[in-house]
Amino acid sequence: MSIESYGGNPDIVATREEIQRVALEIKSCAETLNAWNPLESVWSDPIHQIQYRVLSASVLPKLERLYSHCMIAAENYFTTEAQIHRRFEIAFIPQLAQFTTNIGAALGWKLDSKVSATLALQTTSTKTDSITQMLDRLWRLSAKDKPTIGVDLFDTQAGTKIAVVYVPGTQTFGFGEGTNPLDMASNIQAMSGSGKAASEKAVLLAIGQAGINPADEVILVGHSQGGMVAGNIAAYPSGFIAAGLVAFGAPLAQIKNLKMPVMAIEHVNDPVPNLSGKANPMKKNWVSVQRISEKPESDALLFSHSLKSYRNTTTAIDVSSDVGIENIRGEIFQKLRGTKPSKSFEFVISREALRP
Repeated sequence: MSIESYGGNPDIVATREEIQRVALEIKSCAETLNAWNPLESVWSDPIHQIQYRVLSASVLPKLERLYSHCMIAAENYFTTEAQIHRRFEIAFIPQLAQFTTNIGAALGWKLDSKVSATLALQTTSTKTDSITQMLDRLWRLSAKDKPTIGVDLFDTQAGTKIAVVYVPGTQTFGFGEGTNPLDMASNIQAMSGSGKAASEKAVLLAIGQAGINPADEVILVGHSQGGMVAGNIAAYPSGFIAAGLVAFGAPLAQIKNLKMPVMAIEHVNDPVPNLSGKANPMKKNWVSVQRISEKPESDALLFSHSLKSYRNTTTAIDVSSDVGIENIRGEIFQKLRGTKPSKSFEFVISREALRP
């Protein structure tokens, strides 16, 4: 099973154009050295001329190799440009979502409707040390008959807490008719910006009710809408420190201010990540992992978007030696090393119907 990635590597943050510029500078130096051939200096300063010839004989091949390696690196690494730019660049998607929200408000949507998070289950958290374990926890929550947020707490040696918060994806295609905030209305609101979606507000309530304090760190994990909501919360955390973000099949590129380690896991044939209208950035704190999923992997209508299909991707991620994946994976799980399992919560979230 083949996965590809870009970003997450602090040693490779230049653009393709920058690498090619350096390569051409090297090529120009080699050509200049090779062209310098003042015959008169053979008679006026034969010793230095001989020394120059001896040294240039070794320097010129090195410059040629550097040039060649730069160009190969540009082609090999930036074949991901095809991945990065496989999406149509539509920069105004968040503005379009805001416009749609405004239209909804004009039609009677109660965008300031009340939300709630009700504790449904409290147990003991279990050790989490792989992306697949995170996906499995999220999958179990997503399969429940009510919209359920998971919050797993771990105690640190410093006396603070690390929390892993799980946010499922869209569960209903309604536009506010029901009480489930994981619907299309929240999708539109979440796309328009942080702090607007009912689902996002409900997740923040669940985090607060779990007893998380400003000194505590939170790793957010989400699928589809849940990944976008998790991204909005991570970008502008309130009452805690955002320590990591793991998203499956979620549009994230439109979210600014993501300074924590980010792992965006996407299937090339999953249309949902494309809803951001742009490609994920290439940053040292952000790795995008991609794969082409196949229909036999899931019986879901949109098989490429299902968590069952994404599980095959996470198993490859967990054993990958790709530098970018290793860096981000390591940074995320470093937070959990040395912690002790504490409490685990499940909150059922709800909101008033948006329409009167």
